[in-house]
Amino acid sequence: MKNFSTLVPFVIALAAAPLHASSISINTGSLGAAANGTDATGVTFAAGPLGSGGDQAAFYGAAGVTTIVPFNSGVNPSSSSPFSIEFWAYPTASDNDDSPVSNRISASPRSGWAFFQRGSATGWNLRMYNGTGTEVGWDLTGGTSNLFEWSHVVATWNGSAAKLYVNGVLVDDINDSTRNPVYNASTAGNFIVGATDSGSPYNGGIDEVALYGSELTPAQIASHFAAAPGSAAAYQALVRADGARLQLSNVPEPTAAALLGLGALTLGRRRRA
Repeated sequence: MKNFSTLVPFVIALAAAPLHASSISINTGSLGAAANGTDATGVTFAAGPLGSGGDQAAFYGAAGVTTIVPFNSGVNPSSSSPFSIEFWAYPTASDNDDSPVSNRISASPRSGWAFFQRGSATGWNLRMYNGTGTEVGWDLTGGTSNLFEWSHVVATWNGSAAKLYVNGVLVDDINDSTRNPVYNASTAGNFIVGATDSGSPYNGGIDEVALYGSELTPAQIASHFAAAPGSAAAYQALVRADGARLQLSNVPEPTAAALLGLGALTLGRRRRA
């Protein structure tokens, strides 16, 4: 696991950082502005997992503090269509029910998917819902989710089976034996960073969120993990070259001091979760 300890001063500084009004989270993936998101008031920003190029991660920590990409069919592939979801996470607290990224519709019959940050030794949990009441169809868990360390998390779906990777390594591809392995794709859910549609607020940083319309290969996933820390521009180019439809990457961005000076003129270029 990569422990970017230089981030700690930035995290401490968040307590004193001003809270910005709602801003647009620009999608630099192939879907373009159709998959832009909105950062809620209360999202703050600090250094991300990439080492150069002005990388910034969005930080969350309270109910309702999220980034939301409104429903878009390109970000919600059908149950039989391959896709991959990727993000970097820097948890700063945990109650064993924190969701960094989701598109779940929690009302029965439940649909979509959600990630959860479990205990540090238990790691990251992917749940995909099967459309029978609130039942889970796919339930994969693995890796570690240590506080104050960046984790690279990727889930892939090939149209019939899921896999979970943490820090470039496959950690689980064997479904919980008590589950009925069916996936009921969301046909109306928003793509949410920092919570689910019904709660489970996440505490910490999220960066480089991406969704692909394909099953990323183990080599592609390993290359994304190995690219950090490194050039933000190079990392983004790699993600786009691998077919990202959605890429919320926070680069390039002005510094906090520049934001204070530019005020409303920079609103359209503000932070991207």
